[in-house]
Amino acid sequence: MAYLHGQVSHINNDTIAIHRPERTGVEISDSAEIEEFLDGAYGARLRIKENRPRRSGEHLIYRRVDVGAFAIDDVRLPGELEFSPDQLDKVVAVCATGGRVEGRCEGLKGEASAGEVTMLSQPDLPHYSRAEDLSVTSVLLKPSIVASIVSGLPAWQASETVRFADFRPVDAAAARLWMSTVDYVRSYVLRDDIMATPLVLGQAGRLLAAVTVSTFQISAATQESEHDRTDAKPELLRHAIEYLESNVEGDIALADIADAVHVTPRAVQYMFRKHLDTTPLQYLRQARLHRAHLDLLEGDRLHDTVTAIAARWGFTHSGRFAVMYRETYGQSPHKTLRG
Repeated sequence: MAYLHGQVSHINNDTIAIHRPERTGVEISDSAEIEEFLDGAYGARLRIKENRPRRSGEHLIYRRVDVGAFAIDDVRLPGELEFSPDQLDKVVAVCATGGRVEGRCEGLKGEASAGEVTMLSQPDLPHYSRAEDLSVTSVLLKPSIVASIVSGLPAWQASETVRFADFRPVDAAAARLWMSTVDYVRSYVLRDDIMATPLVLGQAGRLLAAVTVSTFQISAATQESEHDRTDAKPELLRHAIEYLESNVEGDIALADIADAVHVTPRAVQYMFRKHLDTTPLQYLRQARLHRAHLDLLEGDRLHDTVTAIAARWGFTHSGRFAVMYRETYGQSPHKTLRG
């Protein structure tokens, strides 16, 4: 293992700190050392399977420039390899400069040969990928920076949940723009460490995030602002209600409902308020209250208790449950059970 410059620099997912460029370079020939190094570099187990051994004298060649909020990698990885990584917690877009790579994640597929751009995974999900004699340039972005571009909120305030609807570029022109932008940042912005101030690097990170968002289609579940209202259709409301009713026993949050119908949490809130004059979680609470009511009607007062039935449906405060139940059904839960 030959380290050319420095050590592996990780992308910190807890803050959005910008620092001077840290440069890493390494060449490795041993398979076990390659996997160990790459696991450390990407902060996740990659689970590499070698289908075709590398030829004699072939090495992993790895270069990284890391500024904290984003990093650009140039990697030469000979051989035929499969990867089954854990989630990377990064938005990663790649341009193959040689060989071929493909990836699959939750029903989406991306692939690239020399001169082509693709994505391989969602930031927060595991995926599968396969590479053949690959040379690749990768851009790794903190999800909050990409979410900031989508939502218009500051990066520290934006949600880190980012999903893409397609791993392929929207068109060839967008792919070319992505490649030229990455080349500009790498060749000019990052070339001079003195000129690469935190302010300049912060702007560069936002530029990379913006061109990535314009190149790859963002999922509706990530969209904000005007989409919140246009997505609030009765059909989506019906799907949201079906999801709630079928998962009423589960630990459901607003984000789960939004993810199930592929809109933003704000859109879910809007359509429940507009069409039902309630909130999604209030609707869920009433659905659970109805299930508790059915259990009380069918309960055996010798073996069942109001407290146990209420707790079964998430009502742990018996007094509040009794008040809510009386307001809804006009009698106490104890009377229903006795009846």
